[in-house]
Amino acid sequence: MNTPETTTLDPFTAEIIRSYLVSTVREMVLTTTRTAFSTCFCHGEDFTCAMFDRDGVMIAQDQGVTVHAGAMGEAVRFVIRTQPSISEGDVFLHNDPYNWGTHQADVLVCRPIFYRGELVGFAANRGHWTDVGGMAPGGWSGTAEDVIQEGLLLSSIRLIHAGQVNEDIKRFLLRNVRMEDQLWGDIQSQIASNIIAERRIGHLIDRYGLEQYRAGVHHTLDYSRRRLLAGLVKIPEGVMHAEDVIEDDGRGGGPFPIRVTLTKTKEKVTADFSDTHPHVMAPINSSLACTKAAVIASLLATVDPDIPLNDSLFDCIDLVTIPGSLVHPTHPAPTFASTADPVDRVCEVMMRALHQLVPERVPAGSYSTGNNVTGGGFDSQGNEFLWYIYMAGGCGAHSDCDGNSAEWHLMSNCKNESMETWEVRYPVEFLSYRLIPDSGGSGKWRGGLGTERQLRVTSDTRLTGISDHHGIGAHGLANGMPGLPNGFAVSRDGIVSTIAELFDLPSGSKFSNVPLRTGDIFVSTQGGGGGYGDPRQRERILVEQDLQEGFIGKETAADEYRL
Repeated sequence: MNTPETTTLDPFTAEIIRSYLVSTVREMVLTTTRTAFSTCFCHGEDFTCAMFDRDGVMIAQDQGVTVHAGAMGEAVRFVIRTQPSISEGDVFLHNDPYNWGTHQADVLVCRPIFYRGELVGFAANRGHWTDVGGMAPGGWSGTAEDVIQEGLLLSSIRLIHAGQVNEDIKRFLLRNVRMEDQLWGDIQSQIASNIIAERRIGHLIDRYGLEQYRAGVHHTLDYSRRRLLAGLVKIPEGVMHAEDVIEDDGRGGGPFPIRVTLTKTKEKVTADFSDTHPHVMAPINSSLACTKAAVIASLLATVDPDIPLNDSLFDCIDLVTIPGSLVHPTHPAPTFASTADPVDRVCEVMMRALHQLVPERVPAGSYSTGNNVTGGGFDSQGNEFLWYIYMAGGCGAHSDCDGNSAEWHLMSNCKNESMETWEVRYPVEFLSYRLIPDSGGSGKWRGGLGTERQLRVTSDTRLTGISDHHGIGAHGLANGMPGLPNGFAVSRDGIVSTIAELFDLPSGSKFSNVPLRTGDIFVSTQGGGGGYGDPRQRERILVEQDLQEGFIGKETAADEYRL
């Protein structure tokens, strides 16, 4: 029998198969959003779909949530290695952050793809479950001291065997989470997306045959590899060093540095994080899967952001970490925040290093936080509620244009959820959602504006959150100014206080189960992006336009732009 390497495909057929694989993943996404229960899935689209060959090599991935990029193949291969047998109709769950899970809330729902009795691949949907148990509703416990406090660990669990639900596993799972009906609905949507993939691959093989299908997969992998290599040769060679910090651990410790040495050769990039701070028993560590995602995402954004994602890209990238560090924590160090501030910091430090190689391609710093907050409790009718909020902010300016306002950080790529739907489902009232004037760092090119959202709770609510850089704003470049830092506040009886002030906490960005009273107004601030270039070099007409639009105030125009 011919191997994929020796089977000949004409260029048109090869491209048809490659495009078909990508479109199949996109159909998986649509299936999920149309059938999911939670707003996190159907509105926020906090999930990612992908397909794999029979060995677990990722062959196609929806752009999805960037923090899921890169390590889904490692997770699927872990499932393959740990299962004694795999049957048609099986479904596996996996979220173990020490074995290529991102964090506990992002659960990989994986299903094998069979064709006429032969295993030909896998489909997977990694999505953010609204709750996975733990000490705080919805997770994001800013005071967790070990991973067990953060929620359930599901390490390659078989939920469905040969089409039959394992009722023991289902009962155990739903008994240990909040909002079990909503969660089961989201799981069903993830499984449905995997079934769609199996059907579409079956149709593709029916048309072209198994040998040509596998040759098409080989072409798909080779296509992405060649595009990355073509982009890498245009990047100068060199060795660069960069550093960023996590501000605090929620208990008064910090800052904690993340350091990278980036080595670029003609056809390879090595990101060495060996000099990074040891992991901390607080939720500020980046799981290895998230660290890997940040490396690949920052590199692709700089080299060629349109390269289709698959596992072939890692032939050109080496990641070096020390187990037991902030970027490679080991059990039982907390990991729940991995997908937010820690991974954003890894991305930012990578971008700082890449800026030294290609300054014209890399923007200034971004707000780079999820400002992830959950609220839980019981409404006036005694019904349990649980909401999870995360928002976009200001992104950094480039060497030739202003930064984007109210845009997601590179590692997020989610969508805003409907405030109207929230007000129907949860005991909250949104009072405002606005751009923040003067939040973007001044520069020849201005940083994007941050955002502020105010919501009033209409039932007593336990508030939990993890964020960072509430003291340090997004960095500017080439004498550009930093952006406004992130922030949390509560307005109670007309008095606005930070979380730390109101509840006498060591940190205003990391906390768990603080009690909001009915009528309290929670204020979440996503900071602005950093500026690029000397503000005095900004064209007068652009300053006047910013002033007219309300993006900056008169004092900023006079003091920083010399208008």
